[in-house]
Amino acid sequence: MHRLFWKLFFAYWTTLILFTLGCLFAASLYLDQTRARQGGRMEEYASRVQAARAAATEHGQAGLSDWAASLDAEELVPLLVLDREGHDLLRREVSAGALGHLRRHLRQAQRWPADGEHPRSIQLPDGAEYWLIPDFQGANLGRFLVRPRVIGVPLVMAALLSGLVCLLLARYLTSPMERLRLASLAYAAGDFSKRVGPSLGGRRDEVVDLAHALDNMAERLDTLLHSQRGLLRDVSHELRSPLARVQAALGLARQRGRGNERELDRIEQQTERLNELIGEILTFSRLDTGVHKLVNESLDLSLLLAEMVDNTRLEGERRGIRVEYTQGTPAPCLADSMLLHSVLDNVLRNALLHSPDQGWIEVTLAQDNSSGDHVIRVRDHGPGVPEGMQDAIFEPFVRVDAARDHNRGGVGLGLAIARRAIQAQRGQIRAENHPQGGLLVTIRLPRSEG
Repeated sequence: MHRLFWKLFFAYWTTLILFTLGCLFAASLYLDQTRARQGGRMEEYASRVQAARAAATEHGQAGLSDWAASLDAEELVPLLVLDREGHDLLRREVSAGALGHLRRHLRQAQRWPADGEHPRSIQLPDGAEYWLIPDFQGANLGRFLVRPRVIGVPLVMAALLSGLVCLLLARYLTSPMERLRLASLAYAAGDFSKRVGPSLGGRRDEVVDLAHALDNMAERLDTLLHSQRGLLRDVSHELRSPLARVQAALGLARQRGRGNERELDRIEQQTERLNELIGEILTFSRLDTGVHKLVNESLDLSLLLAEMVDNTRLEGERRGIRVEYTQGTPAPCLADSMLLHSVLDNVLRNALLHSPDQGWIEVTLAQDNSSGDHVIRVRDHGPGVPEGMQDAIFEPFVRVDAARDHNRGGVGLGLAIARRAIQAQRGQIRAENHPQGGLLVTIRLPRSEG
């Protein structure tokens, strides 16, 4: 359990350990090199003594102090400037080892020729004498951390090493996440065939468990959707046969003059309604499964819309409903005319169904200047739909009874068919409540120059 947690924990812990070890190794290496340079390269030390003597000769004790301070700011191993009593010119702490070296050099100076100058001594113009003594015991962590030139190399090495570890860790974590993201996008688009688990190899952690859970979910959803669509299609086909026999029996009953004509009319009406419902279910099933084959052709959307508006206007006259539409310029569009005819018929019938008596429906056709799309807007002056339900009305069999009259027809498939049909035409459809009342349905279709 929590394998990814422990991987992250140990990865970060290992990175910190490697960073620390890298700094310590670099510091140790620097100290070793410094000791080797001080012990084996006397010419470098001699050059520093000459520089100190030149500063002392030219500027006296102040010049020697400035030279020692500038050198101390750069070097890890302090180069002490001691008088005979063992006091440092810069008032730095003097270790026991440095004092031992000073006493040894003082003893050597007693045996030094009178006409010579000891290699480590510095004579000031006022007669004061100082000695340059390296203090290896003074090379501590504090001096290491406050000297950029000294700490720069180990910091770069440690940063590169830890950066490499973090890069590998980030790659290890984000690689499956990207695959999960692409799979989620595929599922959202309706493609449930994509699987993530097999592409992760032999990994064993929570990410792999999530990938397998996502794969199982996709497989289950794919099975359920295919089962649901198949059931919807099969049931609709099976209902057609008994419905046809009912219609035949109804015709025979009318021919023989048997039964109550009023009841026969009611049976015929309900049979036609059932036949219409089955047809809508089959249409929705073909669009939802992608079985419907588009027959695209060049058409004038303005003319088609004008024809549909005329039909709606005739139906609305019985209830005194006006349909306002002014035919504009030609609107070339490449689409399936039968499918688009069904979409406009469903949207206009929906607006007509839910408009109040003596009301009106506004229909407009315009072109979006930014994208070039054709934009159709159909607004009724009915009660609209509850907030938050504007998108749900495009789902099959969704009825917003609180806002719509259940007894005025419709089974909740018209707008669902319209959305699938518009999506098949690479367009968009949405609904919203108009600020001044009523429902506004907007359809966007790509423009065609043909």
